Amino acid sequence: MDEAHYRDELLSILRMNSAKALETLQAFDAALPEKARAIQIMVHPDQDDSGMFAVLIHLNGPDLYVLNKAISNCRYLFEARYVDGKLETEVPLFDPEIVPFQVNDVIVDTAIIWVQELWKTFGGTKAGLPASVFGEEDYGTQGIVQMSA
Repeated sequence: MDEAHYRDELLSILRMNSAKALETLQAFDAALPEKARAIQIMVHPDQDDSGMFAVLIHLNGPDLYVLNKAISNCRYLFEARYVDGKLETEVPLFDPEIVPFQVNDVIVDTAIIWVQELWKTFGGTKAGLPASVFGEEDYGTQGIVQMSA
């Protein structure tokens, strides 16, 4: 699979999960603590370029532990993981020894496109907090992307 095909397939898979992610964003907005000052949506790719990843919401503000605990049930916008030995969400996987391109950069860049689409549809939080999306450990080619509703 080449990079362009992978990007297209991954974006299609993410978009198929948009309704569930929007429900999660609505639950997140209802659970949003008053002391939160900013929203950071981070794409967490697997370190070995296997194709596994998660997209999580993190809060910024005083006492990060308390803030993030308040949203613990509504942090995951997307997660590709194994449950009982089966891949829960089908995503293309790669042999980490034979990776044809920078898989984690493509994951982050593609997930950023999807998160921006979600955020626009969602319309932002009732509190109007600033939000950004980026890749963990500097994966991706876009850096930190600020979002607006």
